[in-house]
Amino acid sequence: MPFTAEPFKALLTDIVTPKYVFSLMNSLKCGLLSDKDLPILTMGTGAKRAIVITGFSVLDYRISNALIYMVLSKCVNNVHAIPTFSASQLSKWTIKVIPFANPWPFSSWDVIRGKESFYLLDDDGIPTRYDALTLRSKYSLKLHGLINEVKPELIIMLTASSEWSIMTPRPISINGYETAELSPTDFLGHFAHEGYPTIVMTIPRESGLYEITQRIIQLIRDYNVKYEEIKPLELVIRVDGDINSIANILRLHGFLIGVDGNKLIIRANEKNQFLLNSLIDNNLIEHYFNVEILEVRLQ
Repeated sequence: MPFTAEPFKALLTDIVTPKYVFSLMNSLKCGLLSDKDLPILTMGTGAKRAIVITGFSVLDYRISNALIYMVLSKCVNNVHAIPTFSASQLSKWTIKVIPFANPWPFSSWDVIRGKESFYLLDDDGIPTRYDALTLRSKYSLKLHGLINEVKPELIIMLTASSEWSIMTPRPISINGYETAELSPTDFLGHFAHEGYPTIVMTIPRESGLYEITQRIIQLIRDYNVKYEEIKPLELVIRVDGDINSIANILRLHGFLIGVDGNKLIIRANEKNQFLLNSLIDNNLIEHYFNVEILEVRLQ
């Protein structure tokens, strides 16, 4: 990274590392960051809470850089070369930005460059984006914990793709955007299963920072949110193995867990009922945990 002393230039040209961003933001007093491996940037003082997330793959680096550029520009410049969030937006919203949801490939780019099989993995070989259900990655655990701590009114997921698109994962529709069924194991759609309104925007990989920031700015605004009606099911499973470990993971998703010998009784609330129903559909819970479904019943 040849421009470490010129951060705006670095963000226009290079893959930057989480530790670099952590040091940069702290040195410029752009918020107080506490985690150098998973930096969380904050803008605004509004009562509404939004979280913007990208960086599950190192191929998302242009989006990561655009978000960092927006935060940095707002912090140190009065005139912005590339657009950022407005004062009116930041008076209504507190926006948390997670530019590196999976930090390891960004930190290891010199080693993994050209080895695409590593671009989605963390340092333990876990594909973080698809670890939203089992939470085996330390980064998955941190991200999931942050969402349930902040309880945002809006989550925006940004990912690199071949074209622009905007959709909302079921069971929550937002302002008439196209809806889609995403797996609860995929972080792009997982939090909608837990009752958090989520927008997923895909961004062409070669897009410039100006295009990216323009699109992101338009996403932070008030929305009409509609929830589907969901059948209130509960689930009884038999566990072969460590029942406490499985029960604890399920509790992290907000489920109420009852223990009866080697059986778990799983109940949901209004927010995460869709997640439980998704685990029941196609016996999904059996494919990720060493369990057997014994009974599905109405609450």
